[in-house]
Amino acid sequence: MKISRMNIDFGNSMYMNLVDGYFFEMPTNVVEIKEDVAEGKFASSIEDPNDLKDRLMISTEIDGENRFFLVGEIAQKEVLGNNHIRRLHNKVESHIPLVMFLAATAYYHALNPQNVEKEENEVQIDYFQTMLPIWLLKKTNKFSEMQEQMANKFKGTHQVKVLTFGMERDLTINVLDAACRIESEVARWGIKKTFELTDNEMAKQFQNSEVVLCDLGGGTDDLVLLPEGLKAPKSRESFVANTEAPFLLHLENLRKDKLLEHFDNVRDLEKFIYSNIGKSKLERRDGNTGEKFDLTNTIHKSLKEFTEIKISQCVQAFTPPKDTSYKYVYFGGVGEVLSEMIGIVAEEKFGREIAESNHIVADDARLLNLFGLEVLSRAEQKKRETEKK
Repeated sequence: MKISRMNIDFGNSMYMNLVDGYFFEMPTNVVEIKEDVAEGKFASSIEDPNDLKDRLMISTEIDGENRFFLVGEIAQKEVLGNNHIRRLHNKVESHIPLVMFLAATAYYHALNPQNVEKEENEVQIDYFQTMLPIWLLKKTNKFSEMQEQMANKFKGTHQVKVLTFGMERDLTINVLDAACRIESEVARWGIKKTFELTDNEMAKQFQNSEVVLCDLGGGTDDLVLLPEGLKAPKSRESFVANTEAPFLLHLENLRKDKLLEHFDNVRDLEKFIYSNIGKSKLERRDGNTGEKFDLTNTIHKSLKEFTEIKISQCVQAFTPPKDTSYKYVYFGGVGEVLSEMIGIVAEEKFGREIAESNHIVADDARLLNLFGLEVLSRAEQKKRETEKK
């Protein structure tokens, strides 16, 4: 099986993929298990490849040792499944991104029944892209040093075994070329260009304004100051990483303080908010009794308090010159969840006119980084096709 473009966002909450334009995601959860536990994990097999995403169990060799993992949905209910939300996650050193990538590629491979019928167990990825957050890139003298390490983590040949009953197979995955971009900075391409590589209409509002990209994530926030016209950042000082008050930790505190009887873990609460945030009421229903619990006020109040903190952090990250104002573009998974609250809080702090013109939640906010990668990979693909002619 051949994949031309594979773009990946290793989010602290969700792992998202665009594989030759096909989008899918899964919770960022990896739990290592012992071989004997893996052997007795499943009592029944599956036949539908779509079910594999929720029952991913794989093994692969890391540092010369064969190791076994539960990945995604099946891992998030494990005791240690959410441990990474309590600390900064070094994606270059951690095995989690690699394991997520292997499992996701195996799932995508299984979606094509011809691969099974022809016993096609090799996957070739022509061009792979991912990103690293600013806090991690700033650990090195040059961003490119860390970016190269991350790209090399995926470039080359990988072996993975799918152990899920009914979907067992050995796969060889060969990544021909890989690149690592700067998280949040890459999003400017998702604003500037369409997937057809034409100019995007929504970029016109930033032609004469400096812009602060505010990538609000589950674990960290990345802030980037761009010159007029969404041009590339001028210097290292144009990048700020905010690791204070992470969203997932805020939700965990909310759950423990106010909602402990309604949600067993932070993932349940996060999923509930993501699924219901656009509704007039945020109601939790007891599956046994049918009783409904209105959690709207509790959750809205907490999200508004969190939004006040985030907007203040974004505005204070860079000081505009006198008689100049910046436009702030909010995106990322948390940016989408806070969309309504950003409008409310910005209007309270700055007035309606400034809030509407200078505090903007991007369209497709949670996918903007991924869309930026897709634009760049299509441009690279077009360049290579032109060079062949």
